[in-house]
Amino acid sequence: AAPASVVNLRVKVNNETAGHNLPTSLVEVRQMWLDVQVVDAAGTELYRSGAVDTHGNIDPDAVLFHAVAVDENGQPTVKPWEMTRFTYFHTVPPKGHTLERFAFLVPAGTRGPVKVRATLRYRLCPQDLANALLGKDAPTIPIVEMTSAEKTLVIRP
Repeated sequence: AAPASVVNLRVKVNNETAGHNLPTSLVEVRQMWLDVQVVDAAGTELYRSGAVDTHGNIDPDAVLFHAVAVDENGQPTVKPWEMTRFTYFHTVPPKGHTLERFAFLVPAGTRGPVKVRATLRYRLCPQDLANALLGKDAPTIPIVEMTSAEKTLVIRP
């Protein structure tokens, strides 16, 4: 890569062993997403997609593998008794893969190397759903690192 240039990145997520889509079951509640982080030689973050904030919310622009269910008025819901259809369904197929695309700018003056790390994360349900169901004593829902990959980019002058 060169300073002041855009880097296009592809992340391939493989489902190598499961005989079902990932995630599976209650796909409208479960959360599986890509957390992509790019840092320069000094550790300065140049790009991030998929970070989790201090309230447990995933970056709204992150690549999520999930479904969106809606009620009869077309409003998103996770309540099974209200669901009438799914309006969005994005999972990793059994023994298949999905290819996700990202792009980021390498700022002028960036010193390399630049490290790119893609992590596939999973959580049983959104933290705000746990909080709504269980109140102020809701536990923090653990986030599991399913797998990750890292590449190093050389920065050309």
